[in-house]
Amino acid sequence: MNFFGHAAVASWRSGDPSFVLGAMLPDFTSMIRARAPEVGDPALAEGVAFHHATDEVFHDASAFRELCRASFDELSRAGLGRGAARGVAHIGVEILLDGVLADEPSARQAYLAALRQRPRLVWRSEPEAQAFDALLEAIRGRGISRQHTTPAVVAYRVERALAGRSRLALGRGEAALVERWAESARHAVRGRAPGIVAELGARFRPARPLG
Repeated sequence: MNFFGHAAVASWRSGDPSFVLGAMLPDFTSMIRARAPEVGDPALAEGVAFHHATDEVFHDASAFRELCRASFDELSRAGLGRGAARGVAHIGVEILLDGVLADEPSARQAYLAALRQRPRLVWRSEPEAQAFDALLEAIRGRGISRQHTTPAVVAYRVERALAGRSRLALGRGEAALVERWAESARHAVRGRAPGIVAELGARFRPARPLG
């Protein structure tokens, strides 16, 4: 699950912005390729633990697994190598799911409130602390827009996420394949999203349809 999705699910459990930010923190740490920081705020630490609990349920959700499998097959047929196709299928589906979850006003409000927090974190090095601050500032400035899950932007975000990972990174010109995949996959993700939400909701809140 991508960081916005984690914020959305965390908001079902608690309206505390620190808790919601904690639920996104492991993804932010991964994005800056850093080691996990020491967390001094109890609510933030609870959010981090909730992130991992959410991932366990989400990655085992049948609808998510089926979307990833179908996407992997489509991307492989389009010419992506196995590693890249697997990486794109997983991350791309998560980003597209964000676009569906962002339809919920409560999810948007919780996400934006969390980003306004100034967390008490102890990073392992000053460059990691600076990278985190820069990332958080950039994400705050970006806000929420439907443009973030358009096929072109999905391809760009996936390409950046996989860059530098030798077995997963996209080759020259392959972002165009990802963009074409995202054009069709976004409809499939929207169609299967209620099933994913229901599986998560069975663990973390009473299931209710997306509005």
